[in-house]
Formats: sequence, structure tokens, C-alpha cells
Amino acid sequence: MPDMDFDLVFFMATLMLLVMGTVMIFSSSYFISKEVYDDSFAMIGKHLFHLGAGVAVMGYLVRTDYRKFNTRFFVLAALVAGIIACILCFVPGIGITGGHARRWIRVPFLTVQASEIMKISLIFYLAYSLCKKTRKIQNYRYGVLPVLTIVGISALLILVEPDFGTAATIGIWSFFILFIAGMRIRHLVLTLLAILPAGIIMMILEPYRRARLLAFINPWEDMHGIGYQSVQSMVALASGGIFGSGLGEGTQKLFFLPAPHTDFIFSVLGEELGFLGILFIVALFGFWIWRGYTIAMATNDDFGFLLVVSAVSLIGLQAVVNMGVAMSVFPTTGISLPFFSYGGSSLVTAMAASGIVLSVSRRARL
Repeated sequence: MPDMDFDLVFFMATLMLLVMGTVMIFSSSYFISKEVYDDSFAMIGKHLFHLGAGVAVMGYLVRTDYRKFNTRFFVLAALVAGIIACILCFVPGIGITGGHARRWIRVPFLTVQASEIMKISLIFYLAYSLCKKTRKIQNYRYGVLPVLTIVGISALLILVEPDFGTAATIGIWSFFILFIAGMRIRHLVLTLLAILPAGIIMMILEPYRRARLLAFINPWEDMHGIGYQSVQSMVALASGGIFGSGLGEGTQKLFFLPAPHTDFIFSVLGEELGFLGILFIVALFGFWIWRGYTIAMATNDDFGFLLVVSAVSLIGLQAVVNMGVAMSVFPTTGISLPFFSYGGSSLVTAMAASGIVLSVSRRARL
């Protein structure tokens, strides 16, 4: 990364998240990796490969003038790529099934989660579209509805995989960006009231979603069944106490806590690093978000502002949801913890978002 003229504070916060995430992935995946691959270092090795790919993507974005992405051709191409990726999940031989869901596609030498491509596409789309609608944003028909249509189609493609958690997260995030861009509160409230019944119906009619909702209300009622994940996560967090059991010394990751290296890595962190470790990571994410918004406020143009706010808000919302699930504040959903959860697609997405922010920071008035 030549000419270190990007924001070093944000860069250092990102680096700390990456380092802490790598340490926790090694700790949480050690035994599962041995069980699955007969090699305790297999998963951390793959993570380091993904980290290298993320560095390449982030480096490219930092070096590239973000204003080059403010074109109709690029944004449409990104959206088409995201839509095609989601459709390919259902093509035999390309789409990959895991846990009764088709969320991944097979490309040469790699497996990619389609929704992560869609997330990056939507970051650019929202910034491009809304900066062009500055004067129309308070007009629902011409300023808001076209954006909601594109977001709705994108979320629907993810929903049918099925991935209700990611689709809902994208919806909430999009409304927040629309509000920041100037959407009228009346339009926001009325739209939310209109789509809320549909969301509730989808949660109630689908058996596994209804079961998760009931488990969230009272996980102890079926602590060996649908409430198992929530109960084991709370046990892990409670076991950590103030100072934790020590890095690598947690026991819940020993096949008690499901997905300790992905969805519930925050629970492993809480057990091994304790309440103080949790406070540090929450504060680090909070600082990363605050610094990102500071960069956004210092930008010279609407596109750069919306690009940073979109990127930072998406990663921040995912972090809040994942931590909330681990602490049983939200119902269980498969939202990863950015920079921490094992998975190449989510890691590259988080690093790409960071690269976008750093690119804008090179021309911000900080």
C-alpha cells in the first residue's frame, strides 16, 4: 500500500480485529479441525489463505480512487454479479448444499457464499443510487421505491436459499441507509408497518424459524433440543467469569457448543477471555464503527459519504446481531461475526468494506 495517506487509526483498528479474529479462530477450531480433517491446523491454514486473499482485495480497494466506482456501468455489473451468484446456488453442479440450505457456489479452487457477493454489490448500489437522488429522496415513488425494489429482489433471492437472518439484516441495514440519505420518517414507518406482517408470517409458518423463536423465548424448556445452542452459549459466557479460563483453555468448544468457530465464536471468546475480553472486543468494534463514521463525515462528496456509511453500518450491524445471538438477546440466526468467524467469504467481505473506507479516507478532510 504505497503512500500511507489513508487513515492510520482506522487501519490499526482493522488490523487489531484481524489479529484477534485469527487468534480466536485458531483456538476455537483446533479440536473441530482435528475431528473433520484429522489435522488440527487445517482450518487455521485455510483461514490464513483467506486472510491473504482479503489483504489483496483490501489493498486493491485502498489504492483505487473510490470515485471510479461511481458509474452506472460498474454498479449494474456488480448487481448483476450478485444476482447471478445467488441464482447459481440452485444450479446442480455449481450450487452447494449445506445444512438443508443452498448458500454457496463452487468456482475453480474456491467455495463462495453468494450472499457475501450481494452485500458488496448493494454497498456500491445504495451509495451510487442515493447520491443521485438527493433531491428526490423525500419523494417515495421516485426516490425510495426504486431502491427498495432492488433491495427487495436481492433479499428475496437470499431468503429462498433459505437464509432469513441475512435477508432480514440486509433489509434493516437498507432502511437505515435510506434514513441517513434523507428518507422521510413517515415513509419509513409506513413501509416498515407494511412489510412487518410479512416478516412475522414467514417466521411463524416455517417450522424451524418458529422453533427458533420459541427457543429464544424460553431456551431452557427444551435445553437438549431446539434450545441447545442458546443454552450452551450462555454456559460458555457464564463460565468465563471476569477474567476467563485462559486463551485456548475453554471447554465448551470441545463439541458441547455447536459451531464454536463460526456462529458462536463470540461465546468461545467470552469463556476464554472473560467479561474483560468481551468488553475489549465490543469496545474495539465500537471504535472501528465510530472512526468509520468520522471518516464519512469528513468526505467531500455524497457518494463517498454514503459508501463509507453503508460499508461500516453493514459490518457493524452484523457484529451486533452475532453478539446478541450469543448472549441470547436475539433469536438464533446464522450471521457471522465480522473478522472473527471462520469463513473465507465473510472475511473477504469485511476486509473489502474496510478497504472501501480506507480508500475514501485518502481524500477525506480529517
